[in-house]
Amino acid sequence: MENLDAKINEVGYKIVEEIKTKGKDKTKYKNEIDKALSVLANDGVYAYWVYCKSKEIDDVFIKKIEELMKIMDIDYDDKEKFFEELSKDLHKLLFFKEILERTLIYARYHAKAWKD
Repeated sequence: MENLDAKINEVGYKIVEEIKTKGKDKTKYKNEIDKALSVLANDGVYAYWVYCKSKEIDDVFIKKIEELMKIMDIDYDDKEKFFEELSKDLHKLLFFKEILERTLIYARYHAKAWKD
């Protein structure tokens, strides 16, 4: 596998590139980066998934992290099952939380650098 930090940066960049395609919803999605990061940091990975589903932003904030989900060696086709299975292994859960946090932080920086 390539350098993990490079993959995290790439996924963060892809999140922002996808947000740029959202037309009138660009601002909503851009603002959700910090909100999703806050939910993840304060409430955990499963809460992040539920938050993304409830705000209907999973088309970006879940779909674009599939590359990171592949790293975990858990079937990621069924997203709910993925997040449930992930929570059964504390080491995997904490590792995934860390890489997801870093991904959203990179996305935040890419979004701040974006000139619209």
